[in-house]
Amino acid sequence: MEFKKIHLWLLSLSLIILLLGCKNPKDKKAKEPLPQKTASVEKGEIYLEVSATGAVKPQVGAQVKVGARISGRVESLFVRQGDFVKNKQLIAIIEHKDLKNQVERYEFDYKQALSQLEKIKMVYPEKIRSQQKTIQALQRELNQLERDYQRFLNLHKEGLISKTELERLDKDREVKLNQLEAEKYQLRALEAEFEKELERAKAQLEASKRQLEEARVRLNYAFVYSPINGYVSEVTTQQGETVVAGLNAPTFITVIDLSRLEIHCYIDETDIGKIKPGMEAYFRVDSFPDKIFKARVRTIYPGAIIKNNVVFYDTVLDILTPYENYLRPEMTAQVTIIAGKKDDVILVPSGAVKIDPQGKSYVMVKIGEKWEKRFVKTGWESRGKIEVLEGLSQGETVGVW
Repeated sequence: MEFKKIHLWLLSLSLIILLLGCKNPKDKKAKEPLPQKTASVEKGEIYLEVSATGAVKPQVGAQVKVGARISGRVESLFVRQGDFVKNKQLIAIIEHKDLKNQVERYEFDYKQALSQLEKIKMVYPEKIRSQQKTIQALQRELNQLERDYQRFLNLHKEGLISKTELERLDKDREVKLNQLEAEKYQLRALEAEFEKELERAKAQLEASKRQLEEARVRLNYAFVYSPINGYVSEVTTQQGETVVAGLNAPTFITVIDLSRLEIHCYIDETDIGKIKPGMEAYFRVDSFPDKIFKARVRTIYPGAIIKNNVVFYDTVLDILTPYENYLRPEMTAQVTIIAGKKDDVILVPSGAVKIDPQGKSYVMVKIGEKWEKRFVKTGWESRGKIEVLEGLSQGETVGVW
């Protein structure tokens, strides 16, 4: 009797376990969550977007450190931090009395050299003209003596004059010829002297002019001007301080042109192959989170940047949206580059696609009042949409978690 009770008890226990085992799969299936929202499968466009963190930077030449090229005490400083300055605006003056005196001295030397050149140009041509007139007069006298000699020679042949008179006239002719040659030699020497003195005076004038120009340039160094339009971001020298110009010019101020900014973003090596110059992009900054700035990829620097053993490449973007009074250097930018676009593709909300433990993508398709689990092949994901390459058709209804 006791054995039958034990047998019945074990049989009852086995039946309970069997019933519980049969009930568990149904309970699990019943407890599996179902989507609370639905969405229709649509066709549309999708973008391949590459996101990166970047920073607002001045363009090359948009940030300039303005310094002095001579040493001396700062007599006047006309700007303060935050001031707007224009190109070629005077911002500081360095003591320059000695430089001014040097300019005045070289100006005097230049005027002296110029006066000497003008004197040579005036005196020597006059001497040359006078010498030419002397030669011309001697030539006329010699010509007359030549005619007289021919006439006397004929008279001597006829016996009308003596040989002595003929020889005297021939001697006078020879003397005049020698005198003419001497004056011609004097003319050549005078012309050579004129050329030499003219060349020397011109060289002296050129040297004086060069010295004067160099002195004026050095004097101009005492007046420091802004090379660009922009805002004074930093002032590192005060009025009354003495600056010493060596290999590196001492910096007075730093000027930034806020109308010439660009974006530098750092693209991971896994994404850099998708990026090309000319691609459209957009970005936001923390200071104006609701404002979207459009941009365009200009270039990708070839050198790599390695941070925490990750390789990045500096990608430069031109800013297309007007940004003055919004952007400033070193602002952090959240950049999105549009690396591709597809039209007329199957799209579902990003919340419709789930991943099972085996790593497969699936969606829940609603057919009538029932749900069907369907595995799909996905493509790009952008702006809250996922591209479905296989497994769905336009117009079907899917669940959204």
